[in-house]
Amino acid sequence: MQTERLAPAMGVRLGGIDLRIATSDLVGELRELLNEHHLVCVANQDLHEEEQHIFGSLWGELLTHPTSLKRANPYVQLLAGSGQAKHRVFGSWHSDMTWHPTPPWITMLHARKIPSFGGDTGYANQHMAWEHLEQARKDQRRSHRRYLPTADSLLPQRANHTGKGFGPEVPDSVHPVVRTHNENGKQALYVNPEFTTHIVGVEENDSLRTLFPLWMHAITEEFVYRHQWHLGDLVIWDNRSVMHTAILDYDEPRAMQRVVVKGDTPT
Repeated sequence: MQTERLAPAMGVRLGGIDLRIATSDLVGELRELLNEHHLVCVANQDLHEEEQHIFGSLWGELLTHPTSLKRANPYVQLLAGSGQAKHRVFGSWHSDMTWHPTPPWITMLHARKIPSFGGDTGYANQHMAWEHLEQARKDQRRSHRRYLPTADSLLPQRANHTGKGFGPEVPDSVHPVVRTHNENGKQALYVNPEFTTHIVGVEENDSLRTLFPLWMHAITEEFVYRHQWHLGDLVIWDNRSVMHTAILDYDEPRAMQRVVVKGDTPT
């Protein structure tokens, strides 16, 4: 197995692996790398839907997504576009499915077709966002940091997350604003502009005055890695510590296969 670190904020690229014949021992090695680097890119893979389903199942119970329920295999979501979204829709930072009572702890995204240019994915390390919150609050020269809440004020707070954009039957869930990673014990910000609606028990305007500075802080450049996709990449990331966003700047077809693994109730 060849390894190459991707960025200071997170990430390692691996070569010399064929995930079609992955074993539980290999998954154990990958899990250790994921806990250390938050994101693992396994290069040069060619997994059909059923093969990605099998590999994902080695990590735990898979979750379906509302948009894939009518597919032949609802556990493998196909994210495909013709390239017509450029300048028409825009990505938004989030952790996957935070509206779910037990959101996925990892996401696996496999590049099956990529455009000549663009179509990157941004990733932001939320352990770093939490660890540097107090330091950022001291930066009074920049307006978006003047109104950052204190770490102590955030610890008891909980936020509502909604998935109603996928259908009226999708439930809301309430999770801590700051969650504790159940493997490494570190804390991370756990609010996002895609699914978080408000802080529970806080008046709407006051809630937004707390959330907007946090969202700006969470994607500070020093916490971010931008992944430039290569055909065959399979990227695994830890939703307990990482937010991401699709960058919809491409005008050619792009197709990804996605699998998510059920996590625990955030605490």
